[in-house]
Amino acid sequence: MGNMLRESKQEAYDVVVIGAGMGGLSAAALLAKAGQSVLLVERHDRPGGYAHGFTRRKYRFDSGVHLISGCSRQGYRNGSIIYKIGQALGISTESTFLPIPAYARICYPQFELLLHSGEEAFVAGLAERFPAEQDNILKLSRLCRVLAEEIMIADEVLRLDDEDLPSPALTLATLFRYRRATLSSVLDEFFADPQLKSAYASLWPYLGLPPSKLSFLYWATMMAGYTYEGGFYCRGSFQNYADSLAGKLRELGGELLLNASVRRICVEQGKACGIMLENGQRIGAKAVISNADAWQTADSLIGRRHLPEDYWNRLARLSPSISVFVTYLATDLDFAGGALAHESFFFRRLDHEASYAGALEGRFDWFSATLSTLADASLAPPGQHLLVLTALCPYAIGESWRQAKPRFQQCLLEQAERQFPGLNDHLLLVESGSPRTLERYTLNHQGAAYGWAPAPDQIGPHRPDVRGALPGLYHAGHWTRPGGGVAGVSVSGLLAAQAVLDIPRLEDFWRLLGVEPN
Repeated sequence: MGNMLRESKQEAYDVVVIGAGMGGLSAAALLAKAGQSVLLVERHDRPGGYAHGFTRRKYRFDSGVHLISGCSRQGYRNGSIIYKIGQALGISTESTFLPIPAYARICYPQFELLLHSGEEAFVAGLAERFPAEQDNILKLSRLCRVLAEEIMIADEVLRLDDEDLPSPALTLATLFRYRRATLSSVLDEFFADPQLKSAYASLWPYLGLPPSKLSFLYWATMMAGYTYEGGFYCRGSFQNYADSLAGKLRELGGELLLNASVRRICVEQGKACGIMLENGQRIGAKAVISNADAWQTADSLIGRRHLPEDYWNRLARLSPSISVFVTYLATDLDFAGGALAHESFFFRRLDHEASYAGALEGRFDWFSATLSTLADASLAPPGQHLLVLTALCPYAIGESWRQAKPRFQQCLLEQAERQFPGLNDHLLLVESGSPRTLERYTLNHQGAAYGWAPAPDQIGPHRPDVRGALPGLYHAGHWTRPGGGVAGVSVSGLLAAQAVLDIPRLEDFWRLLGVEPN
């Protein structure tokens, strides 16, 4: 009953944000900094969404986020998003985040490699095994950087009608060239060695599609982040960053309402004008930002009768991403002397297409292992480690997840035993989350891990804009532009805030908040 009685302090705000995922949190805090009165409503007992953390006995786990980029001043033009949000809000990213120089270890039966932050280190790491391809590795890395820079300004360039600016065809020339490209097609363009193609594409599980289906633009943004901005882990778990954003929201006069669900978005005369909580409280607002699932927002919170038919048709053409199965472990296995990394990807074969096809059938022949205690030993008692095993997995497997979860968990444990001999004799805690778990906690449709699947025809202008289908309605999170990942949804949050304030140029938005754009 206590949850049902949660009410906001005021009856009206400038902005109401639904959902305290990282996109909603970023938008809410930035708008509060800009002087708006802001209410953020979250159905869970803590902020963070997929980035929330949880405690089991003496152990502190991250639910889904393992690594991010954009946390330092170093990077590419118009990037460093987490760093800039931190500057705007007075959050020290230097003390909040720990750099992870060798951010991923990729393991195949034929070879193993470490992926390093920094252009020189990244290229050298791959070129050590593929020396004949060194020049093309460098060219592809720099192409990713150029695309990431153009993507950050694409919406602004296309929206502004300014005769003093170069034409979009010139400003976004590289983006236009590769807008329909898949990762696979670009790998064929740059590389001849099939092993290098597989090695370079090893982080495809982060985005939920194999190289033949994955948008190269989407991939380029991620790789530019890790290569030029660096990989980072949040000290004490990513819940700490979510809590920092929530704390700044409150400091700036905003309100965060936890354990509170939204029944509907109120619409009057064709305009979003506030929300109604499940307890019946109606709260007025000049703008409503939904960080919730796109279908839930449209169908459950707004209702078909309020939305244009062509909007429904566009949503119907989009496909959600795959989900994940995750097993959280605490162990006292001695990892000393091993070839370890913060995140390791173990593939039994070079064929990523076959691995993805197996995942769609609920079969794991690959998985990732995150050893967060390598970066932050405080997450577990001395001599103990936390290990998170992750594999892509569909929601629909032909049986109840309550029945299937033990079998899927055992499959991951068996695979982990092959890579970490003795692990299963040194388990101190084991807990798993299925696609149904993700859906239950976040209401993402069928536990979609990345919002809409990032295929070439589901990114950029093909993805719903942060400006909603109704006046006064906005979106944030991985169901809108630019897409998933903490950096991506943080961008969506700042774009939503920029749209609410009606500031056409991103550099003007940053200056309003006291941040000098790069």
